Amino acid sequence: EAEGGAPGAVAQLIAAQRGYERALGSGDPVLLLVSVRLARGVILRPPTAWERVTEGEAAADQPEGREAAPDPASSTAVVIVQNFAGDDPNLQDLVYDLDAQLPHSRKATAVAIAADLGAGQTDRWRMPLSGAVPAEIGLIGDGDTPLSLAVTDEGGALVCQLPASAEPGLCPFTPARNGFFTVTIHNIGTVRNSYRLISN
Repeated sequence: EAEGGAPGAVAQLIAAQRGYERALGSGDPVLLLVSVRLARGVILRPPTAWERVTEGEAAADQPEGREAAPDPASSTAVVIVQNFAGDDPNLQDLVYDLDAQLPHSRKATAVAIAADLGAGQTDRWRMPLSGAVPAEIGLIGDGDTPLSLAVTDEGGALVCQLPASAEPGLCPFTPARNGFFTVTIHNIGTVRNSYRLISN
């Protein structure tokens, strides 16, 4: 939970991604349904002022990983939920509501971008954040390799850090003042990773 504020749109997406992947593995239709509903409750838009620098050379012969993590907001996810619901009429009604209620529901918004990062490489994203406003930085990798994440301010001070993991991660904090922050993502694995970086 971000200091001074309740969990926001990015936290909602990370929770949806974690639940969705867990539900796919366990076959839990209710968890799958909830995760899809959470993901489809957030509108994603592209960033306008982010700058990316990639450091390190990617090995020419490294294996390619998956294209991306499964997206719980996709139409494919709805089809999977329908299959998981089977002949249960109550679950089928809830699945129908995913689309039927979509245009009428109030949605949160987040900023997201997709990128690839070779094994051993590091991405540094520079982005503006507003002071005294709770910020959330989310990272969703494709699951093939662990990714680490660190956020530093303009002076280089560390404000948030996530250890290397293949799981979706969330970094909530509240900037003290307006400024540019650097999000550093490092791929410590042996294959390329396709990830999504999300912020509010």
